[in-house]
Amino acid sequence: MKTKTNTLIFFLLSVCLFSCKPKQKDTNIEYLTFEVNNGWGYDIKINGKTFIHQDVIPAINKSIPFNSKEDAEKVAKLIVEKIKKKQMPPAVSKEEMQKLGINTDS
Repeated sequence: MKTKTNTLIFFLLSVCLFSCKPKQKDTNIEYLTFEVNNGWGYDIKINGKTFIHQDVIPAINKSIPFNSKEDAEKVAKLIVEKIKKKQMPPAVSKEEMQKLGINTDS
């Protein structure tokens, strides 16, 4: 009888602990594109705070901005998806950019 009582108490305490656990906040991940000298860049924001500020095309050996707002947006969307999938760091390769149709030879 004592074992059943102890088991019941343990079970009830466990249920209480898990039900009282604070809920995790939903993570809000968004991107914003912006104009820079002769091109475009993007910011990735997590819960309103800048997580990535990208004013040049990543993964190439030149410091040049994206040719268009659409190109910056394509890469920003890819980065957001990687963050949501917990792929850290959310790097992008030259090959991935080429698959998105982004000219990296400017």
